[in-house]
Amino acid sequence: MAAFSADVETRIESITNRILFIGLDAADKDLILQWARSGELPHFRSLLENGAWSPTSNPPGLYVGAVWPSFYTGVSPAEHGRYCYAQLRTGSYETPRFSPSQVAHEPFWNVLSRADRRVAIVDVPKTVPSVALNGCQLVDWGTHDPDHGYSSWPAELATEVENRFGHPLFKCDHLAAQPQGLKILRDRLVSRVETRAHLCEHLRAQEDWDLFAAVFSESHCAGHQFWHVHDSGHPRHDAALAQELGDPILQIYKALDAAVGRLLEQVSKETTVFVLASHGMGPHYDATFLLDEILHRLQNSHLSRAGRIGSSLLRCGKNRTPRRIRKLLRPLRALFRGDLDAGMAGRKCFAIPNNDVYGAVRINQIGREPHGLIPPGEQCAAFAHQLSQDLLQLTTDSGEPVVRRVLQTADLYEGTLLDTLPDLLIEWNREKPISFVHSPKIGTIRRRFAGRRTGDHKADGLLMALGPSIRSGRLEQPISVMDFAPTIASLLDVPLPYTDGRVITPLAAVRK
Repeated sequence: MAAFSADVETRIESITNRILFIGLDAADKDLILQWARSGELPHFRSLLENGAWSPTSNPPGLYVGAVWPSFYTGVSPAEHGRYCYAQLRTGSYETPRFSPSQVAHEPFWNVLSRADRRVAIVDVPKTVPSVALNGCQLVDWGTHDPDHGYSSWPAELATEVENRFGHPLFKCDHLAAQPQGLKILRDRLVSRVETRAHLCEHLRAQEDWDLFAAVFSESHCAGHQFWHVHDSGHPRHDAALAQELGDPILQIYKALDAAVGRLLEQVSKETTVFVLASHGMGPHYDATFLLDEILHRLQNSHLSRAGRIGSSLLRCGKNRTPRRIRKLLRPLRALFRGDLDAGMAGRKCFAIPNNDVYGAVRINQIGREPHGLIPPGEQCAAFAHQLSQDLLQLTTDSGEPVVRRVLQTADLYEGTLLDTLPDLLIEWNREKPISFVHSPKIGTIRRRFAGRRTGDHKADGLLMALGPSIRSGRLEQPISVMDFAPTIASLLDVPLPYTDGRVITPLAAVRK
């Protein structure tokens, strides 16, 4: 493939892309609507007034880690298999990092590529470069929480882009922890939005792509790190800091609005444009950091209060204790834990990673886990029901429920990889911070969330669309993130061999 070195200005008029997809990673729907209507985001306002728009839904309970794989495969987590940065390894209790190369279904742009459609893919999260792609792809140039590492197809593209635009990848958690880190992070995010827009202009000018898809991740970092600055009701809100920084989330959304406006100026009237805010942001209020302790106490509820306290103290200190000391403590641990074996062999259920918004529980099932305790079938269903009831009994210090719902994954999903997912998903009451949890069975737990991120995700997203056959106004058809793959493929007259999504018919009408 020819080097990407053409001058943008001399070729910009020749752009006649058929589809332009712009992703705004974890940009909050409600903030976009609020600030667009108030005039703070004029280009988003124009999209809402002149195009079609709709809220979008994401995989329930698993959307934080599954949203982008569900977008680019068009199938649910029970088929593509990705829901978290670290996942339970089948047949073990280990939870290693989950690589994008382990996603079980290929991206829809591979199908387009084999059908001779020219595609350019820029920084879609949780992907790997598609070898022999009929076009180009850039991976982890500036994504949030990169998984694969900076790379590209063709391989030389990564070097060309770095030489021309740099490689502005940084861990927002690490940067925010430094002195003056929040100010530095805000400025770097705004700068990267602008650089990414230049990069997209440059790549789009190379040829008339059938599909050009690019994702801006800066809204994701902003929501996690700056929510307490934006939200005056947050317990960590610092009025002096807010006075100094302003509202960094608004500032970054303004930069995104300007970048989208620039890209829209360059499309032809024949181009169909999708702008997707993938999933939202709000305050980081949950009790996932307490879940394993809660499960432990529920299982040990038959012990005396002293026994429960001793078991909890020993469990919390276990990972900080040298191995040789742990061996000496085994008899003491057994005394407190009664008939429970050490380690996972004695657990009826256990917490597994699922980011933080929803807690995730795996039942230690006979025949599935190495040291399973719960027989499958009716006994497993009865255990899950009782556990759900116990979790729903948890209250805060003001008597409000800690848990809104307990969802059974098998009721939400079906697919070949269903058994690799969590068994239960815990929907927390996220109205306020949770630092006190009580029930008759577990007693009281008092502990504050110690993480750095003050913002975390909300479930729904927002689609804005323009095109030659798209009518303006809010769409009535419910839209899932899995619907984009079949819709884009339909617009390019390419059938997908398998999808859980469906074509968004108001957006994919035949153009004449």
